[in-house]
Amino acid sequence: MPANPKHLSSNSQRIVKITAGILGGYLVTILFHNSIGSLLSEKAGLLITSAYSSFFLWSILLIVPFLFKNGWKAWATYIIIILICAGIIFINK
Repeated sequence: MPANPKHLSSNSQRIVKITAGILGGYLVTILFHNSIGSLLSEKAGLLITSAYSSFFLWSILLIVPFLFKNGWKAWATYIIIILICAGIIFINK
Protein backbone atom coordinates (compact mmCIF):
# COMPACT_ATOMS: atom_id res chain seq x y z
CA MET A 1 0.00 0.00 0.00
CA PRO A 2 1.63 3.29 -1.07
CA ALA A 3 2.08 6.20 1.28
CA ASN A 4 -0.35 9.09 1.25
CA PRO A 5 1.26 11.83 -0.90
CA LYS A 6 0.11 14.63 1.43
CA HIS A 7 2.49 13.31 4.12
CA LEU A 8 5.52 13.15 1.80
CA SER A 9 7.89 16.07 1.29
CA SER A 10 9.00 17.35 -2.09
CA ASN A 11 12.30 16.32 -3.66
CA SER A 12 13.95 19.66 -2.88
CA GLN A 13 12.93 19.48 0.79
CA ARG A 14 14.21 15.91 0.96
CA ILE A 15 17.61 17.00 -0.40
CA VAL A 16 17.77 19.92 2.05
CA LYS A 17 16.94 17.60 4.97
CA ILE A 18 19.55 15.04 3.89
CA THR A 19 22.27 17.67 3.56
CA ALA A 20 21.28 19.21 6.88
CA GLY A 21 21.49 15.81 8.52
CA ILE A 22 24.81 14.77 7.03
CA LEU A 23 26.79 18.01 6.71
CA GLY A 24 25.10 20.10 9.38
CA GLY A 25 25.09 17.25 11.86
CA TYR A 26 28.78 16.60 11.24
CA LEU A 27 29.70 20.27 11.68
CA VAL A 28 27.65 20.56 14.86
CA THR A 29 29.27 17.41 16.25
CA ILE A 30 32.82 18.54 15.51
CA LEU A 31 32.34 22.10 16.76
CA PHE A 32 30.52 20.88 19.87
CA HIS A 33 33.45 18.67 20.83
CA ASN A 34 35.94 21.42 19.99
CA SER A 35 34.05 23.92 22.14
CA ILE A 36 34.06 21.49 25.06
CA GLY A 37 37.79 20.97 24.46
CA SER A 38 38.42 24.69 24.58
CA LEU A 39 36.75 24.87 27.99
CA LEU A 40 38.77 22.03 29.53
CA SER A 41 42.37 22.22 30.64
CA GLU A 42 42.93 18.44 30.46
CA LYS A 43 42.27 17.36 26.88
CA ALA A 44 43.48 13.74 26.94
CA GLY A 45 40.19 12.40 28.26
CA LEU A 46 38.22 14.39 25.72
CA LEU A 47 40.06 12.79 22.83
CA ILE A 48 39.17 9.29 23.98
CA THR A 49 35.60 10.17 24.88
CA SER A 50 34.89 12.11 21.69
CA ALA A 51 35.78 9.10 19.56
CA TYR A 52 32.68 7.35 20.88
CA SER A 53 30.36 10.22 21.70
CA SER A 54 30.82 11.92 18.33
CA PHE A 55 29.34 8.92 16.52
CA PHE A 56 26.30 8.84 18.80
CA LEU A 57 25.76 12.60 18.59
CA TRP A 58 26.14 12.61 14.80
CA SER A 59 23.69 9.71 14.38
CA ILE A 60 21.09 11.58 16.45
CA LEU A 61 21.70 14.81 14.55
CA LEU A 62 21.32 12.90 11.29
CA ILE A 63 17.73 11.97 12.20
CA VAL A 64 16.61 15.31 13.69
CA PRO A 65 16.07 17.22 10.37
CA PHE A 66 13.48 14.67 9.29
CA LEU A 67 11.35 15.71 12.27
CA PHE A 68 11.03 19.24 10.81
CA LYS A 69 8.40 20.01 8.19
CA ASN A 70 10.76 22.46 6.50
CA GLY A 71 14.38 21.47 5.92
CA TRP A 72 15.53 25.10 5.94
CA LYS A 73 14.43 25.39 9.58
CA ALA A 74 16.68 22.43 10.38
CA TRP A 75 19.59 24.18 8.62
CA ALA A 76 18.82 27.40 10.51
CA THR A 77 18.85 25.53 13.82
CA TYR A 78 22.15 23.85 13.00
CA ILE A 79 23.72 27.14 11.87
CA ILE A 80 22.69 28.80 15.16
CA ILE A 81 24.26 25.93 17.12
CA ILE A 82 27.39 26.13 14.94
CA LEU A 83 27.72 29.87 15.59
CA ILE A 84 27.28 29.39 19.35
CA CYS A 85 29.97 26.70 19.45
CA ALA A 86 32.28 28.78 17.25
CA GLY A 87 31.74 31.73 19.59
CA ILE A 88 32.70 29.62 22.60
CA ILE A 89 35.85 28.47 20.81
CA PHE A 90 36.74 32.03 19.79
CA ILE A 91 36.19 33.45 23.30
CA ASN A 92 38.34 30.79 24.98
CA LYS A 93 41.34 31.17 22.65
